[in-house]
Amino acid sequence: MTEFYAQPYSLEHTGFYFDSLEKFEAGMEKLNQKGCEEVEIQFIDGEAHLVRLAEAAHIGQSNVDTWFEELDDLDETEATQIFFLLDLGYSLEDALERYEEVSLFNGPAKDYAYDLIEETTEIPENLRYYIDYDAIARDMKINGEIIEIDHDLIVTNANEF
Repeated sequence: MTEFYAQPYSLEHTGFYFDSLEKFEAGMEKLNQKGCEEVEIQFIDGEAHLVRLAEAAHIGQSNVDTWFEELDDLDETEATQIFFLLDLGYSLEDALERYEEVSLFNGPAKDYAYDLIEETTEIPENLRYYIDYDAIARDMKINGEIIEIDHDLIVTNANEF
């Protein structure tokens, strides 16, 4: 469960903690009655993969509902896929529509190159030991075919975005 803090922009008002849309709306109702309408949403506590996602999604007063309706329950893979698209400049709405298209590989780029070659190419036994998988992986990175977004975490269909 993710916890946020609604920090009023007004120095005359006190903010509140919330971990659901209902608590946020109730807190905002109380602030509105006291004459405060705008708050800054601050990420306080939650799973590590959601911290980066909340920041990239620019969770604020206008889209906090999207967090609780669509983002709060994501697993680490889904959060990473959405983060990748947001980092490329996709809007949150577009990232939510396309994140399942992002293919991830856990492991070094060299291992991905090895797996790809093994699956797609028949290599004669006498040539197997001459293939430089590090060089293939480096070239794939340079060409934009793969993007390493974290240590040993690769987007394998990066050129589709």
